[in-house]
Amino acid sequence: MKQSPRFDIDLDKHYNATVVIACDTCGHESRVDLKVLSPDVPVRCKCGTQIGMTPHAILKAQERVSQIKQAYGV
Repeated sequence: MKQSPRFDIDLDKHYNATVVIACDTCGHESRVDLKVLSPDVPVRCKCGTQIGMTPHAILKAQERVSQIKQAYGV
């Protein structure tokens, strides 16, 4: 089973979520708007490696955003 990449969530001042995905090859962090992130469309790192997130990882990111927003009372 392919391991999901490491990721973090950033929210802007309007609470729009951006997923920050770390490349396993070089460690570079790529930023992708959560609304456009899809398991069928991999993100290309600057080193050329394709970084993909599984549907489960995307769902986990969406749940984390919901938890953050709830904590802020949004």
